Amino acid sequence: MGASLVRLFFHDCFVDGCDASVLLDDTRSMIGEKNAVGNANSLRGYEVIDAIKSRVEAACPSTVSCADILALASRDAVTLLGGPSWTVPLGRRDARTASIAAANANLPPTSDGLTNLVAR
Repeated sequence: MGASLVRLFFHDCFVDGCDASVLLDDTRSMIGEKNAVGNANSLRGYEVIDAIKSRVEAACPSTVSCADILALASRDAVTLLGGPSWTVPLGRRDARTASIAAANANLPPTSDGLTNLVAR
């Protein structure tokens, strides 16, 4: 699940910044990012973030954003799999809206190589 969490964070950050908008479900007035071309049936890890958020909320309600949890979970996944660790600045605010159109426009195509991804 570690690579999936990193990918979830990566896809979140490409659309209007690292604000957890990728976690938002569709509503009557908003079609979110989950079903964008690069996300539909391929992103995983939502339930992991939900479980972490539930435990964090039980310990300290209304204190830690989903955006910070997603960033920390990604870092911790890399570290637990033997990769490097890094300091994660905290204080992100959660998005209140999401956009499938923005996700479709901003997510890099699967054909992008490393050079293009780094440039983006």
